[in-house]
Formats: sequence, C-alpha cells, structure tokens
Amino acid sequence: MSRWLLATMTTVLFFALVIAVTGFESLFSGLEVIRQPDATPYLGPAMVTGVAIVVFAGTAVGARSGNPAMSGLVCAATAYLVMLGVGSVGYALVHGDAAQLVVFPAGYALGPFVVGTVVIALVVVIAAVLLARHEDRRRQKGGPGFRTGRS
Repeated sequence: MSRWLLATMTTVLFFALVIAVTGFESLFSGLEVIRQPDATPYLGPAMVTGVAIVVFAGTAVGARSGNPAMSGLVCAATAYLVMLGVGSVGYALVHGDAAQLVVFPAGYALGPFVVGTVVIALVVVIAAVLLARHEDRRRQKGGPGFRTGRS
C-alpha cells in the first residue's frame, strides 16, 4: 500500500474518531467543545483540521522509515501545539484582542477537547506506522500476497 494512501486513510479515520469522541464528550458532560459563546462555529473544526494535517504528514513520514512510537509521540506533541496555536490565533482574530493569544491556550490546554484529539492523533499514527512496518516486513520475507519473482 502506498504511504500516501495510508496517510489519507489514517486522516479520514482520525476525523471520524474525533467527531465521535467529541460528540460523546459533549453529550455526556453537557459542555460545549468551545465554551466561549462569541467564538465562531468554525473554530473547533479549524483546530481539528490543523491536527489532521499533522496526522497526514506524520503518517506519511513515519510510514516511510519511522519508529512507530517516536512517530506517534512527535505527531502528538506537534498536534498539541498546532491545536492550541490555531485555536488561540483564531479566537484572538474573532475576539479582536491580542491577549487571547495567551488566555485561550491557558483555558484549553488540559481540556477534554484538546487532550482527546491529541490522544486520538497519537493512537492512529502509531497504528498506521505499525501497519506500514508490518507490511514492509511481509514484503521483505515474500509473505502471502506479495510476488517474489519466482514461478
């Protein structure tokens, strides 16, 4: 399987899991994902889209020749920073206050939306890179489904 196809499928799975998990979080806790009433309804999806780009890149790079755990951890750390960065810049632009560049991340740094999304990114990237490593080992051994050139 191509690493680009694997990265695309991983990103789609990431989006599906984030929608499901945040939906259940909101349903069971009764809280909104973004608590500020003056935030645009596109702020949460913009934050998740930023992380999806990180997941796509992390999977594509990790599937090529990466260590699954290291690829997942680097992707999770980058996703955490990107999510808080996109959220703070987006909210500061909507709110029109530069102080929100510091206040927004402080309020959401350990929130269930940010932490849950980062954990999902970590899990899907590790799983995708593990799958790529497994497929590479099977290909090198000439396992089932791979032609070795012998008849």
